[in-house]
Amino acid sequence: MWVRRETAARLALPHVAVRSVIDKMRLRDGFVFLYHRVMTPTVQGIPPQLRQLPGYRRPALFNALEYWLRMERFNQRLGELGDRFAVRMPGSGAWLGLTHPDDIGAVFRAKSDQAHFAEALRMLSPHELVTGPAAITSLDGDAHTVMRRALMPMFAGPALREYEPIIDAIAQELVVGCPTGEPTRVLRYAQRVTLKVIMTVVFGVTDRDRAARLRAAILDLTGEIGSWRFLWQIAAATTRNDGFSRPFPRIEACKAAIDAIVLEEVAERMRGGGPARDDVLGRMLAAGEDGAGLDHAALCEQLRLLLIAGHDTTATTIAWVLERLTHHPEVLAEVERTVRDDDDSYLDAVIHETLRLRPIVPFTVRLTKEPLALDGLTVPPGTLVLPHITLVQRRADIYPDPHSFRPERFLDIRPDGFSWIPFGGGIRRCIGGPLAMMETRSIVRALVQNLDIRAARRAPEAPTRTAIFSAPARGGEIIATPRPSAAVR
Repeated sequence: MWVRRETAARLALPHVAVRSVIDKMRLRDGFVFLYHRVMTPTVQGIPPQLRQLPGYRRPALFNALEYWLRMERFNQRLGELGDRFAVRMPGSGAWLGLTHPDDIGAVFRAKSDQAHFAEALRMLSPHELVTGPAAITSLDGDAHTVMRRALMPMFAGPALREYEPIIDAIAQELVVGCPTGEPTRVLRYAQRVTLKVIMTVVFGVTDRDRAARLRAAILDLTGEIGSWRFLWQIAAATTRNDGFSRPFPRIEACKAAIDAIVLEEVAERMRGGGPARDDVLGRMLAAGEDGAGLDHAALCEQLRLLLIAGHDTTATTIAWVLERLTHHPEVLAEVERTVRDDDDSYLDAVIHETLRLRPIVPFTVRLTKEPLALDGLTVPPGTLVLPHITLVQRRADIYPDPHSFRPERFLDIRPDGFSWIPFGGGIRRCIGGPLAMMETRSIVRALVQNLDIRAARRAPEAPTRTAIFSAPARGGEIIATPRPSAAVR
């Protein structure tokens, strides 16, 4: 609406007064739109097939605010709704939450063209903004299948066995850098260790100047991703449902800095010739010589995904493992005993139980492209489906006394693929999951072998959210002291 100055004069009203009235009308119309878009507590936006499901019939904005600001409480509320629920959200519409293994199994078994992961992720998360459209997390259908087949050998058994001694050596070397004698946020220390591990295993850079520049560039990007500013930008983008299409200049500058260093390394290796290196970059370049390689843009995006996600998620897992151990001294004592005997089975059970109680992300996602049949329910196309990691892993009928920390649950058993899903599942299960487990095991083992650790405070740490992950509220605060009889080994 616009009123010319001449019209204001004919109405005998000051131009400023007319504009003031117009501005108030625009503001009123904006509030009306906002109210009907996100405040109306009705089933509007929930497909008819899902309206009989339990859910909170409160304004969508309230659901979104609780999700972003009080994620643990939001999960607890959802847990009261049962096996299936529909929750209205601004921007993305209704979420269909699933907490029963049978339903989750049906989603994970769906064909790649029936339920899309990347398209759903694009609606809720800045993954594609950070990694790029060619990264494996940004692909669906045949494109994802081709990329997954190309990358899987780099994270399969033979490759992991080659990475393991490298990771063990770095973990032992960096134990001496762990602060001792005072409260320490282990998340910060773990980020430093996991960054060195992932740079060595993935990138394999040997030039010290280039390694230092890459480390600084990665920390710049992860620092921006973890900022409150970016958290609010994500919340606004998901509400608008615009696919993060608006400019993010800080993110773009950080990405460009990482890519420039990656391409420097690629150019040097291609000039140098010689045998392929055993790091992930070397394997990618070797695959290119066999006709299955990536162009430079796609190569940068895959490496950026591995460098960023591969160190931050694992560092957060390590922080949670140590937080759980230091608040359960009897479990820590058993880990110390079994590790001394070169037995990692109990430590592996501790890691599995930690990821059950404290998964890094609360749910995984799919967007249905065709009708999806669950038991007694047909999910219509265009539905955002959330297999809820946190809630299925806290089911009392699967995990008795589900809120207790009991690693014995995972001794001598293989976790079920539909009720223990911290790495997702099906054809979209995280290909870096085995590497993350191995890295966590190696670093925690090195710490408990060489340091006495205890909790800095009596109270356990609650989960708090960063822009993407769920982390200990105080960063996994511990006090470590060197063992008098332990030489770093």
